[in-house]
Amino acid sequence: MCRCIYCNSDDLSVSDIISYALTGAKLTKRFVCHKHNKFTNDNYEKKAIANLDFIRSSLGLTERKGTEIKYKANMDIDGISIHNVWVSGKRSAIYEDKKRLFHAERNGQRVLIGNIDKLKQIKGVTENNIEILDMSNSKLNTTFSLKTLFASEEMLRTISKIAYEWYCYIYGINNFECEEYKDIVDCVLLEKPVENFVEICVDNGLDYALGQFCYPGDNGLFAYEDIDGYKYVIFDFWGIVCYKIRIGKSAASNFQDTHMYHLFIYGIDSRKAETYFGTIGNSSFISLPAVDAIKVYKTVFIQKLADLISTKTLSLERVKQEVDELEKTFQVYKKEPHDFAHLIDYENSDIINTINLILFLYTHKAEYSFENSFTQNLKDLYKTEDKIIITQEAKKKYIEYLLRLHEENKLSNCIDNGISFFREICAKEINIS
Repeated sequence: MCRCIYCNSDDLSVSDIISYALTGAKLTKRFVCHKHNKFTNDNYEKKAIANLDFIRSSLGLTERKGTEIKYKANMDIDGISIHNVWVSGKRSAIYEDKKRLFHAERNGQRVLIGNIDKLKQIKGVTENNIEILDMSNSKLNTTFSLKTLFASEEMLRTISKIAYEWYCYIYGINNFECEEYKDIVDCVLLEKPVENFVEICVDNGLDYALGQFCYPGDNGLFAYEDIDGYKYVIFDFWGIVCYKIRIGKSAASNFQDTHMYHLFIYGIDSRKAETYFGTIGNSSFISLPAVDAIKVYKTVFIQKLADLISTKTLSLERVKQEVDELEKTFQVYKKEPHDFAHLIDYENSDIINTINLILFLYTHKAEYSFENSFTQNLKDLYKTEDKIIITQEAKKKYIEYLLRLHEENKLSNCIDNGISFFREICAKEINIS
């Protein structure tokens, strides 16, 4: 029987071990009491996650109810700057909002931006006063601090909470074992300084090893015993920052020369996986206090963050979700008259990328091997490693290609074929697995 892993209470609730806000791979267990679930969420977890809203939105994550994540940003549209507004991944939030209008300035003149119906309600405003803005080249600008995102008190406490609960989950710890894990529990419950327990790894060997198994956006975790006599959890967060969390004292220092690590992977696309990797030499990974690591390796973390946001992870689960969304829009498009702009939705790169992918797969139908996984087929067909980076120039040219198909009345048939073949892939992969 489980009791709370923080206090041994039997008044249990379900804990999100890795918050749903950070991964699509649900991982829960009923082994934290209502009091401490609320305590960690209210004191730091909620704030740490809110700081990551811009990145979460860019990764295609959603709120728990499936709604889009909103965050504050500055927006440039057709030479007009709108400051500090709540937006989501789809910039259409500006003109779909039927309750608010946004004040801005253009060439020294004050203007209002917003939903057309809302603008028409203003006294004296006519059709002639309203100008349709081109949203296709709009830009979002938001500012952030790496320290706030990855080395703040709130974030480090959240990491300690995730690491401890994950460790208990993996090793079947179902109550509060006072002697062995009191220190990490005190850290999670704000009783001890978090910097004593959580550091950031700056170990090139570890970074390389994890990069062989984790896709961009994955959370990779493994536990090990160090030469210093402590048990640790390594938490590779989204492939950007790798945390090292001290969990408790081990029975003996690890002086072996060869080591095997059991890596658990939780993807933003709901994927869960396990694998192993090994090292030779001391069982220890180089780490620094979080603030120092962010300061010294600032350019590395910025580059990793930029790569993550601009990279599209390819997995069957994620592509299926996007094809489902495409199919809804496509059914509307097939009705007369065909609305190309509505189908493509210039602001939504996912729609364009999904059409690109399914048409590519259909074109290479003869080369697709159902004996291999979807991921392996993508590697073989694209001759790449699990990801495709699409530039703005390539996107523009592809839209022009789709427009030609539309004008020749060929686009509908192409997309039908693409969706049909993708459904065939899904059906056969499910049977194989």
